[in-house]
Formats: sequence, C-alpha cells, structure tokens
Amino acid sequence: MKRNFFLTGLFFSFLFSTCLVAAQTIGIPTTGAKGIKVSVAELERLTAAVDRLPKPIRVRKEFESHRRPVSNPSALAVASWPMTGNPQGNRADQVTASQAIHSNFLGINISESGFIPPDSNGDVSTTQVGITSNGRIKFYNRNTVCQAAQTTASTGTTPLGSPVVDLDMNVFFNSVRNGSGISDTHIRFDRLTGKWFVVAINVAGTSNRCVIAVSSGPTVASAASFTFFFFVFDAISSPPASPVGYIGGFFDYPTLGIDANALYIGGNMFNAAGTTYFGATLFVVRKSSITGGGPIVTTAFHLIGTGTTGIYTGQGVDNDNPSATEGYFVGVDAGIFSQLDIHRITTPGATPVASAVITLTVPTTVFPQPQPQNGNPPRTLDGLDDRLFAAMIRKNKITGTSSLWTTHNIEVNSSGVGSGSGNRNGSRWYQVDNLATTPTLTQSGTLFDNAASNPRGFWIPSIASSGQGHSVLGFSTAASDQFADCGIAGRYRTDATGTFQAFALATASTTHYDQAGSSPERWGDFSQVVIDPADDMTMWTFQEFCNGTDNWGVRAIQLKAPPPAAPVSPGTISCGNSSGGNRVTSITLNGTSSSNAEFFDPGAGYANRLSVSSTGAGISISNLVFTSVTQLKFDVTWPTGLAGTTQTLTITNPDCQAVTTTYTLPTGCSPVPVYYISFTGRDIGRRVQLNWVTASEPGNAYFEIERKNSNGEWVVIGTMNSKGVNGGNYVFIDENPLAMNFYRLKQYDIDRNFTYSTILVVQMKDPDRLIIYPNPAKEQLNVEFPENYRGGIVRLINASGGSVFSARVNTLNKQIIDVSLFASGTYIVEIESARGERLQKTVIVQKRDPMP
Repeated sequence: MKRNFFLTGLFFSFLFSTCLVAAQTIGIPTTGAKGIKVSVAELERLTAAVDRLPKPIRVRKEFESHRRPVSNPSALAVASWPMTGNPQGNRADQVTASQAIHSNFLGINISESGFIPPDSNGDVSTTQVGITSNGRIKFYNRNTVCQAAQTTASTGTTPLGSPVVDLDMNVFFNSVRNGSGISDTHIRFDRLTGKWFVVAINVAGTSNRCVIAVSSGPTVASAASFTFFFFVFDAISSPPASPVGYIGGFFDYPTLGIDANALYIGGNMFNAAGTTYFGATLFVVRKSSITGGGPIVTTAFHLIGTGTTGIYTGQGVDNDNPSATEGYFVGVDAGIFSQLDIHRITTPGATPVASAVITLTVPTTVFPQPQPQNGNPPRTLDGLDDRLFAAMIRKNKITGTSSLWTTHNIEVNSSGVGSGSGNRNGSRWYQVDNLATTPTLTQSGTLFDNAASNPRGFWIPSIASSGQGHSVLGFSTAASDQFADCGIAGRYRTDATGTFQAFALATASTTHYDQAGSSPERWGDFSQVVIDPADDMTMWTFQEFCNGTDNWGVRAIQLKAPPPAAPVSPGTISCGNSSGGNRVTSITLNGTSSSNAEFFDPGAGYANRLSVSSTGAGISISNLVFTSVTQLKFDVTWPTGLAGTTQTLTITNPDCQAVTTTYTLPTGCSPVPVYYISFTGRDIGRRVQLNWVTASEPGNAYFEIERKNSNGEWVVIGTMNSKGVNGGNYVFIDENPLAMNFYRLKQYDIDRNFTYSTILVVQMKDPDRLIIYPNPAKEQLNVEFPENYRGGIVRLINASGGSVFSARVNTLNKQIIDVSLFASGTYIVEIESARGERLQKTVIVQKRDPMP
C-alpha cells in the first residue's frame, strides 16, 4: 500500500511538472515606419460620411488549422484540479450567489458594424468605457466608478448615455490599412501610460499588416488624437526560422497583451488561400517606440510553433505590474491535447529573448462541439477550437502572489470532464503560478451543465482576477432549448480550489440567430474580462449575445465586489497624545467579514484608494494603514472642545461602497502643553527652513526637531528651548536635507513627558539633489548630494568613460574636486551610494584663460 501511494505521488508530480524542449531564441528588433497622428475630430468627420452609405452584412471567415492533436497520457480525466471541494467542478445547477452585476448596457450591434462575427472586445479607463467589434469602435464616458446601478435588461437605453466617440473601424485605421479592410480588433487601456491601445489586422490577400493605434490620453474625445502604426508580418526576420515559408501568406487571429515594456501579439500563419497552416509566430512590439511618434520597433519569433507541435494561437499576456521585467505568451499545443505551452520573453523592452517552450500538463481537453441553440431550423453556432482566449497576469494584493489566468472552451461530459462524446461545451479555466521560475498549475476548473438532456453550453470565455483575488468568467451561453445569451460566473478568493459560484445571465434573448442559413453559424472569436484601473476591484466583461432575430450585440457588463467588512465600533477612544493644540488618538478598527465583505486597498498608482472620514468639525483622519481585509489602523486628530461627543466613521472602499460605525471622544484628558498656530517649511536652496509659531506654552520645556532618514527612521537633527509661557516664533535651518523630507517636532514638558506635532513634508526643488557648481568649472568644483549617499564614492568621468577622480565620502554631504589639472572638456560627475544607487550630472571643465 505504501508503495502504491509513492507511485501515485510520482505520477502527480510528473503530471503537473514543466519541461523545456528547445533552446531560447534571441530576437532581432526591426525598426519600421514612424507613426501617423490623426485627430479624433477628423476621424469623426470621415465616419459621418461613411455612415451615410448602406452597410451590407459581411462574414469574416476564420481560417482553419485542421490540427489533429493526440491525447496526453499524463492528463487526468477530471473537471477540476486539485480534486478537492466539489468533485463535479462548476455545475450550472449550483445555487450559491455570484458577484453582482452592477451596470449592463448594449455597446455595439450588427447594424452598426456590418460584420459577422463581432469579435467582442472592450476595456475601461479611469474616465471611459471603450468597446470594439469588427467594423466599429465606441467610447462612452463614465463619470465616476461610483455610478448608480443600472438595469440588467437586454433592451432599453444605454445607461451611460450615447457614446461620446463612435467611429467606423476602417475609417479609424485608414491611415495604415493600405486600402484593405480591418478585422480581429482588440482594445486595451494601459494603466501605466494612461493610453488606449487598439490592435487589429488588415485583410489584404497577401502579406497583410498588423495595425496599432495609441491614444493621446485616457479620455477619447474630439480634441484628442490617435497615433497609428503598422508592421508587415513577413517583412520581419527572426532566428532560427525566417518567414520564407509563408512570405505572401496571411497573418490571422492576432492576440494582445500589454505590460510595462512591450505589446505581445501572437498570431496564426497561413498561406494566402487559408488552406495551409504553417504555425504560430509571436511578435514583441517595444512599447516605448509607439507611445511617442515612433518609429515602431518589432521583434518576431517566426514559427516558434509549427503546424504539428509547439504553441498554437499564442495569447499575449496582459500584466499591469509596473515592475514587470519579463513578458509571456501562453497557448495550447498544436499536437497534444491537455497541454499548455508558455514562452517567457526576457528583456522585452530592448532585444527580446524567447525562452524555450515551457510545457504544462492540464486535465483532459478536446475540441469543442458546434454549440446548439434554440430555433427552427436548429442551426448550431461556431465553437471554434480549443485555443485559449484572453490571458492576463494579476497580483493578488491580499496574498502577494502574481498568477497567470486564462481559459478556453472544450467539449465535456455530464461530469465536466473533457470528452469527445460529452455532448456539451464547457468553459475550462486555469491559474498558473511561479511564472519566473518553474510554472505550475495551482488550480483549474470547468463551468458546465450536468443536465441529462438539452444541456446548456458555455463557450468563447474569458477570465480575469482582481487585486482582491476574486475572479470572473464571462462567456456566451446557449442550449437546444435556450437562445444565445451572455453571462458571468464569479469566484471569490476564499472559495474551494477549482470551483466557481453559480452563473448568472446578463441578457435575456428571445430570438434565434440564423444569418448564414447553415450550420455552424459564425460566432464569437473573442471576448474580454478586465479589471477597473481606478480601483483594482471592479470587473467588466464584454460579451456577444443574440440581440434580435439573426442579430448580434456586444454587451458591456460591470460587476461590483462585495461591500467593505462590517466595522466593529471602537467605543470610547483614548486621550492619545497632544498635537498642534489638538489630540491625536491611534485607532485599530476591526471588521467582520460576511459573504466575502472586506476592506481593500489597491496600493499606490490607483486613482481610488481606501479612505476613512469622520463627522465632527475639526476632526481629521491620517496615517491610514490597510493591515488586513478585516483590520485598519489610522490616527484621529480631534479638538479637545469635542470631548465626550459621539462621532461617525465612514469607511469607503476604492469602488465607493461604504460602511459606517460610531466612536466616542474621551473626557478628562490632560491640558495640552503647547498650542500651535502654524508649522511650515520651505526649500531655500540646498537647505530647508522650518518655522513654527505657538500661541502659548503653559507646560513646555524645549523642542527636538526630528526628520526621517533614508531608512525611514526618525532622527533628531536639532533642539530649541521654549520661548516661555506666552510662546513665540521659531526658526530652524536644516543644512543637509534629503530630496523628500518628513519633519516633526517632539515637544518635552517640564516634567519630561512629550508630545508630537503634526508631520510636515518638504520636497526639494531639485529631486535628484545632486548639485554641482560652478558649471563650467575652472579650478574648483563643488559637489553636494543627499544624506543617503554618505559612505559612497564620488567620481569624475571623462568623455572616454575613464575615471579621472575618485573619493569616498563618509562625514559630509559635500565633496570638493580640484579640476585645474584636468583637460578642458565635458565630464560626468557621479555619486554611487553604498547600496549601488547612482546619480549623475554633466559638468564642463574650462582651463583658465592664458595670461595676455
């Protein structure tokens, strides 16, 4: 028995292990054309002219790869992994609540687009909702993230009003589409640059283009603009394979991911007729090359997946981490079911290097079946194949773990297990961790219907996970007795692994879809779930549904997280310490989590943060710290005149959902020893002058002036004696400030008790704080630098890169360099700290004028 358990352990270890099957590839960055800037007003003018013409319905054919993958003998026949919690996976008959749909509106429909299928896509910025389909792109204003809940009906007026910008897609890309139509559009808002990115292909018969648009900012309006770029896929060389095999072919089904360094665009390569699939190519577009005017810099990894092996439909992975140094592509394998293929891209912002393929075995997968729908005749809808749809990396701010999330549709049986005789489509999702080392499958699950007859199918899915660690799956859904709708299913961070909550419909279609008059009808191709960049907790999804007889619509659906945790009243708080004539009390506020109600803060870089406010004139909240989902810490500064009163605290999560509790200010607190009128500071040129004024000092002995050092520790930088009971004006000069300075006064009573003032922040006008003078220098060069560079090395470097002067500085923030012996020319002054941080500035050395 022990031996069998050991062998089982080896099997599972092999099942979810990864392996490398080829060497890494160093890319060849290729410089293309500069961007073409076009105003939105001009695009609107041209669209108005085009919209006066009739729009015949055009069907966009999806090229077929005709893959014949073999089964993976290591894959487990299970609906979810690990096999804990619900062994049936995510059945559609579950009844637990999911995350609530908050607003839900129709974005684009077939009459506006004129194309089949829509290729539904969308995203949100801090100010707008952007929606794309084949043939159309729209932007709606979102006044705040706190908008009121809207109707979930499938018809009715758009809750956010009419679009502020509504453009024809061919007009939009006209400057770079080379006379051919536009298809397969993706849109992303990049939180890090505050810009919209739109990517598509033109449908030229040979050597078609990938086209890219970059907005001038987060708000698209008539006064804004886009800059347009393109690259021709077979004009970009790459080792070890070149595009020779499919020069003049067709680049199909582009994908899109964006991170701090690059755009990641995968694609499938066909011959011009679309009859031969050559393999997958991965493109890395240097982000910095297109956020300005260009020229665009693109690196291609051609045929990194072939027609029979390696990655298929490589999804560029989206990642909003500003510290990201590596990018990723993920896809299924061209020749093996139940296997994900990952390529890690290092140095993506310079010369990208693609890793060898990293393979990851997952539970059993097969191709999806054409999706049945209600109707007479009973047309089916296109299920595509087992390709992955969108992929994203997101950091769970609660656990600190960054994970890759992706999903696809497969045929499953009534137990949710991938099977070619399963008679229904399910949406399989994956969470992959340890990306920078050896990627592992943390969990996976399947949303499916276990009904014996007329099972509902879930297909064309996408998934995203928020900063709270909650996830949402968006999809289309239909059955032989159900019309084609779109819906969502939510997963909370604390749910059992491999499971989702029950699904919810976002639309209520009452009509059949039969555009082509034959099965399968074209449907889908894309969908998208995104995280709101304002708060890192609200989710949005953009999905296709049947919006009327033989019509499709793209629905924009917003989902709200649960509210904040229910706070427990702190009761009567303590007297705390005196500060500036008030008292300051530190509070630890606990909350109770029910139905996943939590406090949350996304951290720096987000427009909306966790906040706490209080009633009571003169009361303020400071130093708020998010310690856990059920605990906050902060300081309450309160006037002594409010002693004994009961006040209300309001705790507001970043998505503007709020809860309240009460607290009582204490009585009997000791008198304040110092009554402050003001405490100010200013940069006076390499020094900081602090001023404070007191109205009276009945119990004061002296002040210590404290400043935070570079390690964040408070240190004493000076003292001043009290001016007496009647107070007065004080002036203190900080001779060696940092770039950013935090000051406070520590006031000692005559009985040696002490209190603190409020904290004062003074930022120096020169944030680098490396100051050199005179410049040009003839004899003596003065170098001044921040305190945290003490113990470092000052160097003077000539134009050839050689160091002509070097000295370690230990006691002062200043170094004097005798430059009279050095040749005239341009030099670099460099200061390197003990921790390896460096500051540099250029100085010109001029020899003294010769004697007449």
